[in-house]
Amino acid sequence: MRCVDPLNTPVTSSSASLPKIIGSARHILLDFDGSICSIFEGVTAQAVADQLRRRLEAAGIELPGDTFATSDPLEVLRDASTLGRHASDRAQSLLTDLEIEAVRTARPTPGAAGVITAADQTGRTVTIVSNNSPEAIVEYLVSHDIPAHIRTIYGRDDADPAHLKPHPYRMHKAIAGLGAFVSPGHCAMIGDSPSDVTAARQARVAVIGYASRPGKSELLADAGPDVIIADLAEITTALLSTPIAE
Repeated sequence: MRCVDPLNTPVTSSSASLPKIIGSARHILLDFDGSICSIFEGVTAQAVADQLRRRLEAAGIELPGDTFATSDPLEVLRDASTLGRHASDRAQSLLTDLEIEAVRTARPTPGAAGVITAADQTGRTVTIVSNNSPEAIVEYLVSHDIPAHIRTIYGRDDADPAHLKPHPYRMHKAIAGLGAFVSPGHCAMIGDSPSDVTAARQARVAVIGYASRPGKSELLADAGPDVIIADLAEITTALLSTPIAE
């Protein structure tokens, strides 16, 4: 396991790192895709990107040539945004529709429900901070009986790609939404991508990197999380066994 200190200096992690982070956290900030579910499990990201391109072309929007090389729907959204407000808004609307379709076959992330429930049981709030649309996130949460444990959602509610992680825009919004007396030090972010880690660190929030598949640890480590875990059950255990520091 690897972590970094507040000055971003790599240090060797110990089993004490995770409880220390959890003990300081009154508020859990949680990514959606990867940390709660695999949104493109039943419908692949490549298929969604292809459908988004086709629907934009059918709407008369001619995308840049290099857009066709990406398998990431968010990259298609970013490319559409370079064509003006109409194309950007249309891409946002179409991608939201495609994400809503995708979450119906999304695969729940093992251990995610346990983390959310344990946070709620121990008096911590859970806020989702995601590059996915709020509509798709709500669709998933409702179908899995999770909404009661979620404080609020900060998802892709506009077509501006500059607001997407790794930019900390929605991290800052989430912290501000928790109340006037909440500081970044009261929060911990759980995410499975380098963009999650970067956004959290820029917002000065402790970040737990979730290595959701083989090879992910190295990618996360390069971004500099405070600690990396390979099983969300580790976080559940820490939540249930670590009181919130006064």
